[in-house]
Amino acid sequence: MLESVSNPTLGYRLDPGEPGLWNSASASRSVLRVLTQEISNWLYFKRKVEREGGVIIQGGISLDLRKKGSFLAAVAGRTTVWVYYPSERTQGNTSVDGEYKQHIEQKIRELENQLIFATPEEREKLEQQIQLLKMAKNLPLQLVQMLLEPLGLFLNAIA
Repeated sequence: MLESVSNPTLGYRLDPGEPGLWNSASASRSVLRVLTQEISNWLYFKRKVEREGGVIIQGGISLDLRKKGSFLAAVAGRTTVWVYYPSERTQGNTSVDGEYKQHIEQKIRELENQLIFATPEEREKLEQQIQLLKMAKNLPLQLVQMLLEPLGLFLNAIA
């Protein structure tokens, strides 16, 4: 026995102030409709953050999927963006930033000296720590603090 395919039309509404079209879509096209709206939101946030001098650290798009008729349909979507805005303190205080970078360079030299007498297992761990410090050296001080302090990994470069 054949069952008929049910493809209901889903109505969508935008959040207050959200740019976009207020269109409905069939259940079979709902994922495309919601994902298109969320990608537009992502691009809007990206342009806005770049204009304001910020950097997107992390983000994502999530869809709320439910069975509607014969299809798994997207009934809602959410775009999440974590943004870092360098403060004037970070940009203007180059002496603190210089001390921070010197401290990291000193730690890198210490770890490189430890590599000479390290076992293969220790060598791999030390090389990973050196790579992490080299990456941290190229980031703004405030961003490194914000990312590493919750993990208890921040170097006490400025006492």
